Amino acid sequence: MAEKYPLVEQREYGRPEKRGGLWRKRTTRGDDELPKVAAHQVRVFRVGEEYVEDHGQLRADDPVVLDASSVTVVDRRIEVPVVVETRIPSSEAGDFTVRAWFHCTVTDPCAVVRDGVTDVEALLLSHLREVPGLTEDGSDLPVVETAAVRNRIDARLTAYHEMRPSVVSGIRARHGVIEVLTPEEMSAYVAELERTRRDRERDRQREEMEQEAALDRALREAELELKREEIRSLQAVRKERNRQQEETLRTGYERESGADQQNYELEIERRRNRFTRAEIEDDIKLIGSDPVAADYLAWRNGDISADELSQRLHQAEERWDSRKDDRLRLDRDYELTRRGLDREDERWKVERDDRRQELTRKEEREETAAEREEKARRWDLEHQDSLRRRIEKREDAKELQRDQHELAKQQLTVRATLGKQAIDRGLFDSTMYDAGAFINSVGDVPYNQTTPQGGGPGAPQQELKGEVKGALRRAPGRPAPDTGTAVDDDTDVDDFDPANQEGSLGH
Repeated sequence: MAEKYPLVEQREYGRPEKRGGLWRKRTTRGDDELPKVAAHQVRVFRVGEEYVEDHGQLRADDPVVLDASSVTVVDRRIEVPVVVETRIPSSEAGDFTVRAWFHCTVTDPCAVVRDGVTDVEALLLSHLREVPGLTEDGSDLPVVETAAVRNRIDARLTAYHEMRPSVVSGIRARHGVIEVLTPEEMSAYVAELERTRRDRERDRQREEMEQEAALDRALREAELELKREEIRSLQAVRKERNRQQEETLRTGYERESGADQQNYELEIERRRNRFTRAEIEDDIKLIGSDPVAADYLAWRNGDISADELSQRLHQAEERWDSRKDDRLRLDRDYELTRRGLDREDERWKVERDDRRQELTRKEEREETAAEREEKARRWDLEHQDSLRRRIEKREDAKELQRDQHELAKQQLTVRATLGKQAIDRGLFDSTMYDAGAFINSVGDVPYNQTTPQGGGPGAPQQELKGEVKGALRRAPGRPAPDTGTAVDDDTDVDDFDPANQEGSLGH
């Protein structure tokens, strides 16, 4: 099994830096910060609380790589053997050494990194020790019965793994070969391992000594070659210095001689140019911008013939005449254009004043119409308000009349009911009450009764009480009802109340 399984390499990241040129800096990580992955390995980046699996395709400037806080390289080989050893007691003094082979395969690299599965042997060993009854498989057998113990443990592990497979986060572990070793075999195995370790250590020391010797030899050869190269470099430098000095002297002489020749030529050219400029200045002063004078100067110098001079003079006269005609035409067109613009300006001012007056009259008409509409609207509102008040007043009067009529009807009904009850009780058979007065008081109530001043719904009731008290009087010397006592002849029953009388009739 590899020394690092399943986590091959782990790195922690800090904040990414800006890299690149002066004008094109961008945030990225260095290429050396991304670990290399083999064909059977994957990278797992931790971004916050999430884990992202990468098969070597993400670059250093990818957002996942920039936001990652760590990266882990996971080995995804199939059926990687992992050896686990434990001891079980035997029936004798020694113990059996059980060596179990597990074939592991990473199924979820993110789960392996998230749960921190770094020591698969320890997890599988704890799983092996949790197998029930494993320590008792060899307690009844001697140390020499390794085959029987192996068969028992193999059968027990096979049955146990079928019911409860080994649980390691992100890794599928399959049960493989089981070996059971006696103490002697284990001692021999340990001795073999120790001998192998010593041989490996001796080979390593021998290789280190050979490497040191080779390194010393290479250093001596390098120093010798360096000295030789230094000598060659000194000789080459000396030759190059002599050549440069000679080249410098030759270049200085050539530069001085060339500078003298160039100064002489420039002085001659300067004098020629000065004479030419003086001649040109004199010609310009005499001729100026007159093309005719220029033509005469060209004819005198022999640049043109007499015929060409006459043709140019004739063309100059034609140009002068055409320019004069053009100037007159332009002046006339300018005057006409100016007059037209003045007329347009005056017409625009007149139209602007007319438009302003028209807008002013329109605004005045609109304001007058708005005032008339506002007055009409106010008159309509006041008229409607007056009509509504009269209608409401009329409705209130009608409602008051209906309420008074209903109250009078209720009062008559009460009077008739009280009279009927009094007659049924035989109160009018004696001389105590005046039945005629009471009957005469019960009559029709006119519809348009008016409410007395200061009264309300209670005023008619008080008037009714007065009428009843005036009509129903007890005869002198007659006993009061329900008491059996006599009353004086001169005493009137003024405290008669129809409501109280109705209650007494109920008794």
